[in-house]
Amino acid sequence: MDLLITRATIVDGTGAPARQGDVAVSDGRITRIGEPGSIDATGARRVLDAEGLVLCPGFVDPHTHYDAQLLWDPTASPSNIHGVTTVIAGNCGFTLAPVTEGDGDYTAAMLARVEGMPLPALEKGIDWSWTEVGEYLDRLGSGLGVNAAFLVGHCAIRRKVMGADAVGNEATPEQLEAMKSLLAQSLEQGAIGFSTTRARTHSDGDDQPVASRWATEEEVLALAEVVSRHEGTTLEFASDGCLDGFEDDEVDFMTRFSLTGRRPLNWNVLTVDSHAPERYRNQLAAMQRCREAGARVVALTMPVIVPMNMSFLNFCALNLMPD
Repeated sequence: MDLLITRATIVDGTGAPARQGDVAVSDGRITRIGEPGSIDATGARRVLDAEGLVLCPGFVDPHTHYDAQLLWDPTASPSNIHGVTTVIAGNCGFTLAPVTEGDGDYTAAMLARVEGMPLPALEKGIDWSWTEVGEYLDRLGSGLGVNAAFLVGHCAIRRKVMGADAVGNEATPEQLEAMKSLLAQSLEQGAIGFSTTRARTHSDGDDQPVASRWATEEEVLALAEVVSRHEGTTLEFASDGCLDGFEDDEVDFMTRFSLTGRRPLNWNVLTVDSHAPERYRNQLAAMQRCREAGARVVALTMPVIVPMNMSFLNFCALNLMPD
């Protein structure tokens, strides 16, 4: 036995009530869970008294934008100090790969605008030594302090295929076929799904709607169909209705998105607002309508009230204010 944790408050992640107990670990795996004092400590290389502490599986954060930070901070701080052991990045349609060689400056400026990332940090910390998802994953390497998985961003796919025409234009049939092939390649190289945004708060560094906002619903659904052919994948989506309340056409679109992709669709973000107390109930009702139609649509939410430092330097929604 490598480790014996005693008298911990065990929360096992199944939904069962917390209970006090001992946990034995050997070769990096839990080998036994028992009542306090029920596991013989003889031979244990290390015994840790966890009385008064919670022992639980690591948390999975399904919505992060650590795509860039992991290049210079493999610990994914501060998430790692809050019990997060797995992060999923590449949300909202924004990813560092795929990318055209020499086009990284556009992506960095977009991320600085939509996600409040300091542009000097992006310019210094990203070497753009890749063009494909597989090369990006190789660049991250195996030395990360957290488990990390990445979606493929719609904006990245559009920009790679259409260049500057990705903003302001619908895709031609030929361009859509190229995007489908690129998405399939990215999934085969290790991406775990597809993300997109239609939210009006998302503009690029030139103050133009990001590339995915110019896509038709048919384009998004065609890309979702590609995802359906790859097991173990998922979908992520942001739109105006995620914050303001879903209109009927958005509920219909989310339903078709999930059904076409044959995957869960996660949307960002379900919040509780004292100024609009019925909004979250309406959002939950919208998801129920999706489920009744056979889709699986789930909301990202937060278990805490999160204060926000909002300024024109770091909060994209303020860019919606009139000049």
